[in-house]
Amino acid sequence: MVTPETLLALLQLVDSAFPTGAYAFSGGIEGLVEVGAVRDEADLCDLVATLTVEGLGATDLPAARHAHRLVGGTGAGAPDTEGLAALDDLLTALRPVPALRAQSTKVGRRLLASAAEVVDGPGLGAYRAAVAGGRAAGHHAVAFGVVMAAAGVDEDVAALALGSSSVAGWATAAVRLGVVGQAAAQRVVVAVRPAVLAAVAASAWVGLDDLGGYLPMVDIAALRQGEMVGRLFAS
Repeated sequence: MVTPETLLALLQLVDSAFPTGAYAFSGGIEGLVEVGAVRDEADLCDLVATLTVEGLGATDLPAARHAHRLVGGTGAGAPDTEGLAALDDLLTALRPVPALRAQSTKVGRRLLASAAEVVDGPGLGAYRAAVAGGRAAGHHAVAFGVVMAAAGVDEDVAALALGSSSVAGWATAAVRLGVVGQAAAQRVVVAVRPAVLAAVAASAWVGLDDLGGYLPMVDIAALRQGEMVGRLFAS
């Protein structure tokens, strides 16, 4: 069970107002909107479902779970900083698009810095020092798992929180891009809920050798986005 204190910490850490800088990134959605691949609510729903399965379920959720385990979960186990650094290296290799790779590390490092102001734990301190010293990249999924463990949030709840906050972020980006209104964005969040639950459940069994999804259109859109004039997002 999640205690009231842990729930309050979790709600604070995943709130859109928590300073991670994630609002500056669309995860490739802006590039897809620019080329007309995402034009309405139905398109957005299909895209978010795909991102959930191939992005979250195949890469980020399993990585966050592994990071959570490497810092000893919510117990007192010694953090495996070398394992976290190796996990970061794997995520770097799995993100060949510079803009998406930069998004992952910038948001992850900002999350670590902001979380250190409100939660504490040996895993968080050790990993943050490794990132600051250049021994670890600080990818968002890894940082998220570490922060959740430090906050006392168990692995399954942490994975669910990452899934929910990611979907909410994509929907919000679409609203800012004028693809859908706020009500439609919330309908999309509800529509993809089964995909999120399935991805969260499946991610518990994904080994490190099996990490990685297939999102070629998103990667291409993110590569092209840097050439856009007047873009809203960094990726």
